[in-house]
Amino acid sequence: MATRLRRTQEERTNETRAALMEAAVSAVHRLGYGGATTALIADEAGVSRGALTHHFGSRAELMATVVQWVYEKELELYRDLLADGSRGQRVSDWPDIVWEVLSKPSGLAVLEILQATRSDRELAERVKPVQMAIEQAGIETMQARFGGDDDTRRATVRLIIWAIRGLTIEQMLVSDPTGVKASVDLLRLLLERAAPTGSMDDLQPVHRS
Repeated sequence: MATRLRRTQEERTNETRAALMEAAVSAVHRLGYGGATTALIADEAGVSRGALTHHFGSRAELMATVVQWVYEKELELYRDLLADGSRGQRVSDWPDIVWEVLSKPSGLAVLEILQATRSDRELAERVKPVQMAIEQAGIETMQARFGGDDDTRRATVRLIIWAIRGLTIEQMLVSDPTGVKASVDLLRLLLERAAPTGSMDDLQPVHRS
């Protein structure tokens, strides 16, 4: 008889956490941050509420982990989009690339969590360092690709990311969501004109006042 392979404790833990992450993203995307209770997330993940509490001591800890988990998934998607080397070589390539990544349900779920930090102090304390680390990683990626001074890189990353995040909300409000992509195209065109060689060195240094 074939020997039945048992999952290790680490495998079971990873599977449970992944199920909770997927359930949390789905619940936040559908119901907003307020509607995505831990009880609902546990039920949708097929785990007990005690198991959720065992893995995440608080709702804020769970949601901060969701932000990090989604970011890691987004990194995989960015790598796939850039794999053949035909995209991402110019600053102006990035509005389209970021739109493809952040306009997904997972990106909208993260935006819901980020917005909730305004009124939830514990959530803010958990999420802020995660979000700042994610932003810094994006700046370092831009540095490796495009050079430029620190302030200009930071300003460019923030412009692209937060313009796109704002447009992901807009697509949920307008009667023709496909029309929102025209604004993404306009941002790309503006960056093409501002950085005609594709390098961030084309951009005037942005100094903090």
